[in-house]
Amino acid sequence: MRSGKILFIPPQFRTTTRVASCMQVVICCRSVAILSQPWNHLVQTKRDIHHPTTMAKSSSSAAEEYNDTRYHYDHLTSPLPIPGLFHDFALPAKLLRLARDRNDFPADVVFANKDRDDVTTDDVISNFYDLLDKVEAYLTDPSSSQQHKLNATQQTKFLIEVEGLDGSGKTTLVKRLQETLPHAIATKTPSSGLLADIRPLWDKRGGILARAFYMISNYVLEYEIVTGYYEQYDVIIIDRWYASTCGYTVARPPKNDSSNTLGSGEEEEQRIPNIGDMPDKMFDWPTDLRLRPNILLVLQIDQSTRQKRVDNRASSTATTGGGEGGGAPSRFNPWDERLAKDIALGERILEALHRVRGPDETYTINANNSIEDVARQALDIVKLPMERHLNPQDHFASNPLGWWKYMGQNLQLCDESGERMHRALRNLQVSYNSSKSSNGSSSSSSSGSSIPILKTVGLDRIDTNFVYYWTASSAFPCNESFIWASILWMGGTYPTECQWRAEGYLKRVTEEECSLRGYCAPQSLVAHVTACTKFSSDDDGKRRRRISRPDAYDDAVDDARNVGTANSSVVCMVRFSPIRIEVLRGGPSTRLSGYPQRWEWSRRSFSSDANAATDTDAGGWTMRSILPFGPTPTMTTMGFRDLTICIVGTHTSGKSTIGRKLAKLLGCQFDAELGETERDSESLVEGGHLHGDGSSTTLLSSSPPGQEEDWDDFLLKRECERDALFQDSKSSIRVVETWHVGNAAWYKLRQQKTAANTDLDRYKIAISKHQESSLVVVVQLMLASPSTMVRRREIDADNRKRLPMQDDEKECHQLYIALQDNINLKKDMLDPLGIPLLQVNNDVDGDEAMEKILMDILSFVQKRLHHQVLVASSE
Repeated sequence: MRSGKILFIPPQFRTTTRVASCMQVVICCRSVAILSQPWNHLVQTKRDIHHPTTMAKSSSSAAEEYNDTRYHYDHLTSPLPIPGLFHDFALPAKLLRLARDRNDFPADVVFANKDRDDVTTDDVISNFYDLLDKVEAYLTDPSSSQQHKLNATQQTKFLIEVEGLDGSGKTTLVKRLQETLPHAIATKTPSSGLLADIRPLWDKRGGILARAFYMISNYVLEYEIVTGYYEQYDVIIIDRWYASTCGYTVARPPKNDSSNTLGSGEEEEQRIPNIGDMPDKMFDWPTDLRLRPNILLVLQIDQSTRQKRVDNRASSTATTGGGEGGGAPSRFNPWDERLAKDIALGERILEALHRVRGPDETYTINANNSIEDVARQALDIVKLPMERHLNPQDHFASNPLGWWKYMGQNLQLCDESGERMHRALRNLQVSYNSSKSSNGSSSSSSSGSSIPILKTVGLDRIDTNFVYYWTASSAFPCNESFIWASILWMGGTYPTECQWRAEGYLKRVTEEECSLRGYCAPQSLVAHVTACTKFSSDDDGKRRRRISRPDAYDDAVDDARNVGTANSSVVCMVRFSPIRIEVLRGGPSTRLSGYPQRWEWSRRSFSSDANAATDTDAGGWTMRSILPFGPTPTMTTMGFRDLTICIVGTHTSGKSTIGRKLAKLLGCQFDAELGETERDSESLVEGGHLHGDGSSTTLLSSSPPGQEEDWDDFLLKRECERDALFQDSKSSIRVVETWHVGNAAWYKLRQQKTAANTDLDRYKIAISKHQESSLVVVVQLMLASPSTMVRRREIDADNRKRLPMQDDEKECHQLYIALQDNINLKKDMLDPLGIPLLQVNNDVDGDEAMEKILMDILSFVQKRLHHQVLVASSE
């Protein structure tokens, strides 16, 4: 195998004897990693001058080789796995400077500004290299001010890159987007001005130097954007950028020989790469090209349609120039000819464009359609991401936590669902008072008189309604407690970083809910809390001995990482429910126009016309702009209503089973159906459920022993008494089976009344009174047909015992019609009271179906938990 890399030897040492004596050290093998790749045939074997036998020549021959510029280009580019595929600024800049040092410019080049008599060829070349020096100085500037300019550009500009084959309509689409989008400007690479002036020179030169020029053009565009060339524009639409440089190069690499211009016959024999076999890193955006497109649009077009457009372009007004992409009419564009001869080349280019990794989002547009349709597709794609990037406060006006989650995604701290990424947690400052809030009572935002607690915790996830974090179990009270809290989080980079503040309440998430949702505490956090617990349990003597060893704590953490000693119960998840959110974007020293900015969101549940049935995650917030450094609005009074979750449904719908499981998930009490708990289960008779307590088949319901009221009156009275007991208890949440809602349905069934609205009003009155101190949510478990009821009675003796029937099939059908179809809960009772209703089908048996129902109920309820807040006012 020939050598892939050599050690450079100056000509004064290239005598025959000296070169021969150094042969054992001048040959350097190419990296094994590069040679082992399946695409290593792309790396061109060096010319014969690299071979030891060739190097051992006379000093005059060695001097002649040294003056061969091709030797220097090949020497510099030999480490490239693909010729012409650069991954930084330094190498292409070095190649272009070497061309200047060697005066390696083709003759008879017609420059773009040929009509200007005052501009000479030397001026064009000199101006280009001056620009090259400026770009290099910009890239290597370590000052914080330069970094701040870059940060500001990334956060206040929206970049759209348009890519595709020549003739796919890129330039036309770019023009349409510029005309349609607000505050938009179109540009291209190579851009106009100095790069346009000198482009014909490098196109004429071709080969590696042409690729180096196009690579440098990408950096020139970043330099122009960051240094203020497009300062007055918010949206920059780019006709070709680095994606083209990468895509065209990997699809058809030039030979690693500078004397070979693009399009020469020698390249016909070069092996063509298989794009699919290349590793992803080949398509990575250069790390020192720090600006990246927010959106990459790739225009997909059929070869026949593309060729027609190219032919039309060729017949229009012609200009000189070629290179990567036409952009304007061209007399001869070498890529037009190549794509015409090799249809597979276009397919490889498009495949490579789609594999470029760096843009935030990449989309494909069908460019075979009319320009109006293509422009409409492009606008539909860019509209929402552009608004989200440039005006997040407007995009997330009804969902401020969505903005927080979006920021976390941009910082690669969380995924699209809001869950933390990697093992590193985001810092969240939480301040709260250790005193427990009194349910239903009005209290200040720092209730109690104990000293407030300030903690730095690990933010685990953000969803539409809540913020979750992990903390030590011993540091947080039981599930029943609500605690008022304030949180603070900083994110982003100067000068447009965001400071998030929020007030709301904390509540511990049960282990059962964590298990159902798949929430797992980070093992590193579990290990540290376990180690701290171990230290705190030591007596004074043992603690002093531990502290005397600097590595004692680290050892304890390492021990706790073992599966045998780590105990996840030492940590718990806490749910923060925000009531008011404030965002400050930019600080006092920000020198950007329009900054700093400040907004406030408050829950609409504070208003008198709030409706828990309609105000959920999509409409539960009111936003307003406030003075950046004015007084901070404070929540002067806040209190809680309790939460009552009513589970209703017909016989065998699963009320008891699902109700008990839901109560366990929420860590609260479960109140079973009074109609079952108050009657004598031993005296039930077949068909008795239609006539009272189930112990008789007479038309009128019989009174239970010791009671004067009829059965339905008795249940209503007992249900109200149970409501009062719940309100007086320390519990803040309960799950109740049937309750007033289901009792009303049973009453209507037993009394054989078709439209007894006045009789049903007493149940509405009882519910309305309970709403004064409790948020009510109703879940109705539905069955698709009476056959499910019959099937479940056949396999479950308890169902038959609770409700004896003479004819299961007939009576199940009657009961199904009466309790599920004839009672319109939503229209008759719940809507007038503003009570949200979730209807869930429970026909399928099994644990998987049960878990899905529980997840649906949890999500439905939690979207409305902010309505538990009783009163809130701002100053």
